[in-house]
Amino acid sequence: MRRELAGLLAVTALLTGCASVPSGSQVVGGRVAGHQQPIDDPYVRVIPVGPDRGWDPGKIVTAFQAASGSFDGPNGEHKVAREYLACGGCWRPGVATVVYDRVTQSSVEVNGDHAVVTDEVYPLGRIGSDGQYLADSRNFKQTYELRQDPQKQWRITTLPQELLLSRNDVDRAFRTFDLYFFAPDPHAQILVPNPVYIPLVNRTWLAEQLVKQQIGGPTAWLRSASVRTGFPAGTQLRRLDITGGLATVDLSRQARSGDLRGMSIQLMWTLRQLREVSQLKLEIDGKPVQVPGVSGTVQSASTWSAYDPDGTGGVPEGYARTADGRLARLAGTPQVVLPKLHVSHPAISYDERQVAAVSGAGDKVTVTSLVDGATRAVLQANLKGGRFSTPSWDRRGNLWAVESNARGSRLWEIEAGTKKRAVDGWNLAPYPVKALRISRDGTRAAAIVQMGDVAEVQLGRVDRAPAGGGLQAEGFITISSDLRGALDLAWRDADHLAVVGLTLENPSPLLYDVPVSGAPLQPMAGPGSDMRSIAAYPGAPLLVGRHVSNPQSLDNVCWLSDKYGEWKCFDHTSDPAYPG
Repeated sequence: MRRELAGLLAVTALLTGCASVPSGSQVVGGRVAGHQQPIDDPYVRVIPVGPDRGWDPGKIVTAFQAASGSFDGPNGEHKVAREYLACGGCWRPGVATVVYDRVTQSSVEVNGDHAVVTDEVYPLGRIGSDGQYLADSRNFKQTYELRQDPQKQWRITTLPQELLLSRNDVDRAFRTFDLYFFAPDPHAQILVPNPVYIPLVNRTWLAEQLVKQQIGGPTAWLRSASVRTGFPAGTQLRRLDITGGLATVDLSRQARSGDLRGMSIQLMWTLRQLREVSQLKLEIDGKPVQVPGVSGTVQSASTWSAYDPDGTGGVPEGYARTADGRLARLAGTPQVVLPKLHVSHPAISYDERQVAAVSGAGDKVTVTSLVDGATRAVLQANLKGGRFSTPSWDRRGNLWAVESNARGSRLWEIEAGTKKRAVDGWNLAPYPVKALRISRDGTRAAAIVQMGDVAEVQLGRVDRAPAGGGLQAEGFITISSDLRGALDLAWRDADHLAVVGLTLENPSPLLYDVPVSGAPLQPMAGPGSDMRSIAAYPGAPLLVGRHVSNPQSLDNVCWLSDKYGEWKCFDHTSDPAYPG
């Protein structure tokens, strides 16, 4: 009996994670809910269909692609998809995946018992072999070679090693999780999240893969940012048991030379993403170990809360620029901070003791003390016609400022708010940069980069060589293929950006929550289509700057007091800011 090409679908709710690649979704509120991702979503599992007798080469390729979206088999080896291949063992894609928006079969050429099928692929991005996502919308052709076996059945002989999956396939087959590593500064108690894509095979396999990838180190992209890990080279997972909320992780003997506290912190933060894990017990070579600073051998998530990537302090008040150019704290009503201080595009340091501001002409950045009003540093534009965008602070008290003209850009760091230096390893030098924000952990930079007619949101890494060595801001990758124009951005938390931007479907400015993992961007409720700027802070309401032209022309800064409330605005204010 002839089987249909489409696979059967079944709904199950067994595995954890969040959806994967950009897709449309509901509008959500503008308030931050924290860095935790939604987990335990029900998902639709595809039951793959094997090849049928008499299928022509084009149908064989299409059906193979559909079947490869299922990680069936005990180790996710695509058992049914391999039935379409002449040599099942010569195809080892792992998690490497081309994520496509659509595929068109452009040609099928048959010559006797050989055939060549060519696809025109319209991609959204790629998942690398280490789980790192990279947005990529460049079209390309992909070919498959086939031959007939002795039973006159067409089988694939030559094919790409990457999976070719639609965005819906990826939503079903993968989930995103964070691995955690330490910021390069050994004195900083902060973790850096490293999002990766992990296939849904079964729950036990998923947990084991999560631990194995954590032990194996960061993705190649983040590794260059000099993040640290407590796991020594060669460490292996011997056993993982999760019972009654307790995850027992047994590591190989190589772990004895590692940092017990560091390994515990990383494992706890990584495994706590699974709903069934609330405690951790660390073993090495089958024997429980006593972790310094921990009473007993069982650790809870609260044991290591001080390492929260979003910080452990309270939520600060926001700031804005008044109509006469002074800096005001938004505490119920705008309250001027220093009467004689005038600012434009202000950036407040994390300790709220310094403010950086751009001159009216845009060609100068001035750092001023918020304690006594004294000038700490002045940075002049170096490029011909260069103008600065809003500066950004990191947790170490360093200020970052990017200047651009029509032909390119240059990045500057003002160390401790006083010592100026140009960043030589600046990969975006050939492009104008409309905005740049440094992450709280100081290892990543989010930027709006003008690439031709499109203002892209890109993510880069910051690498500071030890002992006063060189400074790099490099490896910038596009994290969303859906955003076609961005006006401003800010870090909502360690994993997410808030972006004022446009898509092909929405040509007017809207608010979007943009995960840095490349997972779906989410439209958020905003105060109107006249938005121009944005500020964010973990756990705090978004601040949005608008220019209202009707019924009168005025600037205001708006905030949302709760998820279901109305936007409230401070008239005659602009340039919203939080510390950072």
